[in-house]
Amino acid sequence: MAMRPHGIMFHHFHGGSHSASQGSIDAQTFADLIEYVERGRILPAHEWLGRAESDSLRDEDVCLTFDDALSCQYDVALPVMRDLGLTGFWFVHTSMLDGEYSRLEVYRKFRETCFDSLIQYYGAFEEQARNTVGCQTVSNALDQLDIGTYLSEYPFYTPADRRFRFLRNEILGEARYTQIMDEMIELFGQSIESLGKDLWIDADQIRSLSEGGHPIGLHSHTHPVAVAELPPDRQRWEYKTNAQRLRTVTGSSPRVMAHPCNSYNTETLEILEEIGIAVGFRANMVEDDWSRLECPREDHSNIVREMQTCGSPSSPETKPATSR
Repeated sequence: MAMRPHGIMFHHFHGGSHSASQGSIDAQTFADLIEYVERGRILPAHEWLGRAESDSLRDEDVCLTFDDALSCQYDVALPVMRDLGLTGFWFVHTSMLDGEYSRLEVYRKFRETCFDSLIQYYGAFEEQARNTVGCQTVSNALDQLDIGTYLSEYPFYTPADRRFRFLRNEILGEARYTQIMDEMIELFGQSIESLGKDLWIDADQIRSLSEGGHPIGLHSHTHPVAVAELPPDRQRWEYKTNAQRLRTVTGSSPRVMAHPCNSYNTETLEILEEIGIAVGFRANMVEDDWSRLECPREDHSNIVREMQTCGSPSSPETKPATSR
């Protein structure tokens, strides 16, 4: 475990009605992780926020963070936190409160439920991409990929994960990626609405978290995968809309945020300062020289792998890797 102040980033959990998926952990593994990190290092979220704002964080200070407002987090992780007297940051994109589902999580559920393996999904996706944008275009672009260096800051990604993300992020872009995935979902007889049902918590649950001492933070309104590529006006709309929706739900203005998919630029940071955000979180531990709007985070999967290497207790049901 790193000895500098940072957050631990969580996304997916399994247990009860929530099926195991790539990168998910169960309640016991979550509890074991907290013990491994050392319960005493984990600050209440509001205390961590106050120390970050006053530049008084200690090297050993850690906080828990949850991205995307997923119902599995609320159902599986929250009871463990209540038992241990812990609070965390919950970073909420708000389009789902307006009945508009974030494609990122819908697409994840599609690949987890409609394919026998991740490799099978990757193959089907690449084939559909070749059909949509042309075989030669995809082949020429993939020839540029250096598997050893692309996304090397995320050691839990396999070569197949890196190839898929290079195709999605660097070749296709968000519009063509969305087109291809929507075509695949239709071919499988599925719909965005059916796949998105019950994936996220609702306004009452967000309010309950806030009242229970868990700071609710920004995560953009629609959760673009590449915020840094958006023009400043669109970035401003994403975060101002996000802040307004959360203010309506919780009755207070958010002071904290996390960068979706770790994508941001100088304009993003200026916009966040403009709307009153005091602390922001990255999605990795790479930067040594970080600002209050770029606090580092360790992905939980790195800690789980370290626990298993060290022989610490963890659930045999832990699924490898994570999905972003």
